[in-house]
Order: sequence, then structure tokens, then C-alpha cells
Amino acid sequence: MVLNELIRRRVEKLLGDYCENRIPMHVRNKIKLGYGIRGNSVTLFEERKSYQGEEWIKTNIAQFRYNQDDNKWSLYWWRHTGRWYRYEDVKPNSNFEVLLEEVEKDPLCIFWG
Repeated sequence: MVLNELIRRRVEKLLGDYCENRIPMHVRNKIKLGYGIRGNSVTLFEERKSYQGEEWIKTNIAQFRYNQDDNKWSLYWWRHTGRWYRYEDVKPNSNFEVLLEEVEKDPLCIFWG
């Protein structure tokens, strides 16, 4: 399943603004945020410059999955085992911003550490 154009544009706007504003300007040469869209999943990731050169190391932060049947987004967190796990502390929501706010607040310290 692929996100429809309207939903995709809204998510791109929200995450584009979020990624642009979250990292202070003076450290953007060392750390940056980005996102990728694949099918109905949107993955937020962080990239940090390697200590041993110019290579950027990518780390998954959160994943948002859209269910077209109920028009709701679900939130997932990345575990070091290499798998996504459903974040149970916030219910699926039709408002993408509610889930993005939960990632920003990170009350369980599983997104930002």
C-alpha cells in the first residue's frame, strides 16, 4: 500500500519542518535528521558523522505506519536487535502530529535515549 498524495505531502511538510528545526545550526555539520517514505511507512532517522572520516552513520529513531482501512497512524520504535516494535503508550491516531509529539517528548527514553 502506498500513501495517497495528500497524506504524503502533509507528512513531508511536517517531518521536513521537524527535521529542519530540531537540530541546532551550529552542530549540523556533525548531526542531522532525515526521513524516508516506503509504501505506507515513514521512517525518521538520525545521521552522525563518523569519528574516523567523512562517512555518515545512520540510526533509526521512529517509524510511523499508516493503516488505510481505519485511516490511522501507528508508532514503532527501533531496537538494537534490528527490529521495529510497536510503541504501546500511545494509541493509533488519525492525526500524525500526535505521534510525532510523542516522539519529541519521548517519555520512556526509547527514541532519543
